[in-house]
Formats: sequence, structure tokens, C-alpha cells
Amino acid sequence: MQRFILAALFLSLGCLFTTAQAEKLNDTPALSGLHDAKAVFLVNMRNPAAVDHLVRVIGLTRKQLLQQKVTPHFIVVFIGPDVAFLTKDRRGIPYTEERDIAGIQGEILKLSQKGIQFQACGVALHGMDVSPSMLIPSVTPVESGFISTIAYQEKGYALVPVY
Repeated sequence: MQRFILAALFLSLGCLFTTAQAEKLNDTPALSGLHDAKAVFLVNMRNPAAVDHLVRVIGLTRKQLLQQKVTPHFIVVFIGPDVAFLTKDRRGIPYTEERDIAGIQGEILKLSQKGIQFQACGVALHGMDVSPSMLIPSVTPVESGFISTIAYQEKGYALVPVY
């Protein structure tokens, strides 16, 4: 009898989960009247697994905006030690982080081909002793990530700080 009750409980929870998943979520109130969405993401997470996840979520956000008939214009600015995740030469990167860094770089390549711009802060590059020529081709070095971020905000881009 107890097994039957537990089975029924799990089955009913599964039905609730399925019903909740079946609801169509959207951002209609927020996107009402909007045709374009401009955002500058300022990234300083210091964790390659988290940065890998973030870059994938930025790609998902782009896709979701397009599905809701809004054209995304995204710029991702890396500052601080995160610029080390963007180099061709992965010297100093622990073996345990190689997979995440390969994921970051692969996703950046795909998303840059879809129009998302990626930048690396020159101040951070200097601080990490990384030459701008060592960046993967999909990432553009800028003199200062802060200046770039400020300028894009002045041009109407919403700031999305990710720390």
C-alpha cells in the first residue's frame, strides 16, 4: 500500500512538472513595441566553467529575442583575468580548465559568426602579460574595457554586468 501511495505521489508530481513545462513563457510585456535590443555584457567572473555557461546563455538570449521578433545587438567585453581564457596559447591554464576554455572559445567563434561582438580589455591583457596578438581571431582587443563599456552605454546599449 505504501508503494502505491509513493508511486501515486511521484506520478502526480510528474504531472505537475509536465503541466508547468507546457506553459509557454515569453517576454511580451517587456518587449512590447521593441524591434531591437542593444546590450553590452561586462564580464569578470574568474571561473572558466562559469564563463563557458555565460557565453552559452548569451547565445540562448540572442535566440530567444529573435524568436520573439526582436533583433539583438550584443557586445561582450571581457575584463580582468578572464582575458586569459581568450588566447590561442593556453600557457598557465590548468589541465582541469582546458575543456571549459575550449568550450568558451568554440562558442565565441559560433556566436561571433552570428553577429555578437567580443572584446578583450587591453589593460587586463597587459596585467596578465598577454599580447593582443595572442587572442583568438573572434575577439577584438580594445584599449580599455571600461571605456568601451561606457561608450556603448552612451550609444544606448544596456549594461549587463556579470561578476
